[in-house]
Amino acid sequence: MTTPTRVAAGLLTSVLAVAGLSACSGDDGGGGSTKADSWSDAGAKAKQLLDDTSGIEVSLSTGDDPGTDYLSSASGTIVADPPAFEGTVAGRVSGFEASSIDVISVDGTLWINAPILGWTDQYQPADLCAPDPAKLLDPATGVATVLTSSTGVKAGKSERGGTDNKEIFHTYAGTATGDSIRAILPCAEGDEFEATYRLDDDGYLRTARLTGVFFKDSEPLTYTIDVTKYDVTKDISAPK
Repeated sequence: MTTPTRVAAGLLTSVLAVAGLSACSGDDGGGGSTKADSWSDAGAKAKQLLDDTSGIEVSLSTGDDPGTDYLSSASGTIVADPPAFEGTVAGRVSGFEASSIDVISVDGTLWINAPILGWTDQYQPADLCAPDPAKLLDPATGVATVLTSSTGVKAGKSERGGTDNKEIFHTYAGTATGDSIRAILPCAEGDEFEATYRLDDDGYLRTARLTGVFFKDSEPLTYTIDVTKYDVTKDISAPK
């Protein structure tokens, strides 16, 4: 495998690892109107809203450097029917920095735009110990189940955010279990991940902050994940 291809494939593994968690946050769409009394209620509602959406736009980033290969940022669109993903990733693999690596998953095939080589479908999720990002919105097997399996989640203080700081978000903090994460990412290293969730007044999860050991031989790091839009529709097709 050439170095450019190894970098692209390594970054793909990283983005799929964190994409497996990224859809746990969400929105700017409608829904209910009041804060749930407990995480049991709030998490179940957030999962249902995620299950019902046509698609999401999501971004993630970290200011940490774990001292090994890692994903530094990613953004993209996941649509539910038919399942598809399109996005861009950046990070470090085998000591090489890489940015603007395009990724598409559609019709059961994963494509990466490897430097020099261009688009290739020779690396599939099963080969990378990673989920297919196109299937992350599946209600039964996707990432929304991480929400309802989180443990020890307590309500925290409300805080302002959003456009011009005009929105009120309700915070919850607890633990995302390693088992729930490994159900979608078999190679996840940590047994527990510290989780902070921010919900808006309509019950949508707008931000998730997750801290733990995501990558082999790395220090813990924190990812901030934002879903900037819900109810997205987009035609995603294989590269030509």
